[in-house]
Amino acid sequence: MSFNTGFTKLFKEYGIKHPIVQAPMAKVVNAKLTSEVRLAGGLGFLQAAYLSYEDFEKELKTAHELLKSHIDPTNGNLPIGIGFMTFTLDSQSSLPFLHLSLSYKPLAIWFSFGDFSKYVMEIRSLSPNTKIFAQVQTIEQAIFAYNNEADVIVVQGNESGGHGLMNNSSNSTLLPETVDKLNQIYSSRDINDEKLKRPIVLAAGGISDGRGLASTLMLGGDGVVMGTRFVVSKESSYHQNAKQCIIDTNDGGKNTVRTQIFDKLQEKNIWSSQWDGRAIKNKTVEEGEKLADDENGISERKRIFKEATLEHDYSRAVIYAGTGIGLIHNELSVKEIVETTVKLALETVERVYHSML
Repeated sequence: MSFNTGFTKLFKEYGIKHPIVQAPMAKVVNAKLTSEVRLAGGLGFLQAAYLSYEDFEKELKTAHELLKSHIDPTNGNLPIGIGFMTFTLDSQSSLPFLHLSLSYKPLAIWFSFGDFSKYVMEIRSLSPNTKIFAQVQTIEQAIFAYNNEADVIVVQGNESGGHGLMNNSSNSTLLPETVDKLNQIYSSRDINDEKLKRPIVLAAGGISDGRGLASTLMLGGDGVVMGTRFVVSKESSYHQNAKQCIIDTNDGGKNTVRTQIFDKLQEKNIWSSQWDGRAIKNKTVEEGEKLADDENGISERKRIFKEATLEHDYSRAVIYAGTGIGLIHNELSVKEIVETTVKLALETVERVYHSML
């Protein structure tokens, strides 16, 4: 038994055989991790955020070297994806990163947090084989992404770790409603409109093992995006103290929380009021509502938070993680994560099938 979803069909010629995507997580992913996901049969994403241009270029060169034997000389596509926070492109600060990325002809560019449509023509022109991923949190955003030529739509439920929309649905309802709505649009399209292709929808948020993949497929999705599970991988750049904290945390719905407190305590808060982030509860969260309004009080809290971050003291420093955190019990290699996810997903689908005979 194997997978034959819209996602695997889209990337079959590039060696992607599993409907598993590694999320483009800032300060976590690196060329080694992302390349290992590809070698295991999934699709991995680098992240341009929070890197200098020189460090980002180094990551691209490293990925190219690690995967050079898997690059088709006829098209030259680097068989990974690259993620961007769209609002940073809008401010022009990340445009050189996008142009550098496209020079490597990656399999995909991932846009999140903003209107990506103004960059579609440039991508199609400079790297025609590159697919466009659009991360969305609402049905309205999904429709916009589909109508503006996104090849893959990533539905981010509120279970997701890291940043997302402050108020939105869980994957159990957001995913099937998105699939229904986009299929309805596709079915009613003008038959001559070649831009509207059959929608490919992935689920992101709280998915940590093969049961999450199986349930996504049963809800009509084409695959999954996994974030927190890949944080706790041997190839992840995350600090070992943080990885252990994730392993030690259970009951993700109770022990993670959506909050803006960590953004407010950064030296520069780049996030607007509609976004927050799901993270593990700690002292910083518990004291969040007591955040003093006076400048001296805020400055002191920022100092404490910065010190904790530098010292990797996760009783106060932030660990972004999804609600599936309680399903992560050990640190595995990327290869092991992909293989065990696939195995459990196939076993789950088979068990459900046989329970209906």
